[in-house]
Amino acid sequence: MAANPEVDGVVELPMVTVVAPEPTPEPEPEPVQAPEPVIVNAKQRRARPPWLNTAVLGAAALIAAGTLGYTADAAAQQRNQAFDAYVGTAAQLAATNAQLTQAQQDAASKKVTADYVAMYVANTGIVETDYANLSACNSFGSCRSGSQQLLDDLQKFQSARSTATVPSALSASDASLGDALSAAIAADEEIISGMDTGSVNKFKDGFTKLDAAMLNVAKAEASLGNALK
Repeated sequence: MAANPEVDGVVELPMVTVVAPEPTPEPEPEPVQAPEPVIVNAKQRRARPPWLNTAVLGAAALIAAGTLGYTADAAAQQRNQAFDAYVGTAAQLAATNAQLTQAQQDAASKKVTADYVAMYVANTGIVETDYANLSACNSFGSCRSGSQQLLDDLQKFQSARSTATVPSALSASDASLGDALSAAIAADEEIISGMDTGSVNKFKDGFTKLDAAMLNVAKAEASLGNALK
C-alpha cells in the first residue's frame, strides 16, 4: 500500500549529496618566549662575608708555604749532599796529596842520602888507598910522591864534602868527618914540609898526627854506617 494514495507505484526519493564540512584549521601555537633574564643590580648582590677574603688568602698562603717549604727542603738536601760530596772529595784529594807529598819528600830524602853516600864512598876509597901507599913507602921519592898524592885527594874529599847536601840524619857524622879530614890535611902538610926541609922530627911528628887523623876518618865512617841503618 502506497503511502500516498494519490501516487501509484513507488515514489523515488531525490538523492541527497552530503558534503563533508572542511576541517577547521587548528590555530598555531603561540611561540613561547623565554623568560627575560633577571638582571641583579650589583648593589643588590649579596655581600661577601668579611672572613672570606682572609680565608682565601690564608689557604693560598698555606699552599704557597707548603710548596716553598718542600722546594726549600729539597734544595737544602741537594745542597747538603753536594757539600758532603765536596767535603769527601776534598778530604780524599788532601789525603792523596799528602801521600804524594810524603812520597816525593821520601824520594828526595833518599836521593840526597844516596848522593852523599856515593860521594863519601868514592872519596874515602881513594884516600885510604893513598894512605896505605904512603905508609908502605921505603924511599924518599916514593914517600914524597905518596904524601903529595894523599894531600891532593884529602883536599878534594874535603871540598866535595863541603859542597854536598848533607842529610839531617848524617849531619853529626859529616861534622866528625870534616874535622878528621882537616886534621889529616894538616898532618900530611907537616910530613911534606919535614921532607922538603930535611927535618926528621917534623916528618915523624907529621906521621904520628896523620895516623891519628886517619883513625878519626875511620871512626866517622863507622858513625856514618850506623846512621844509615
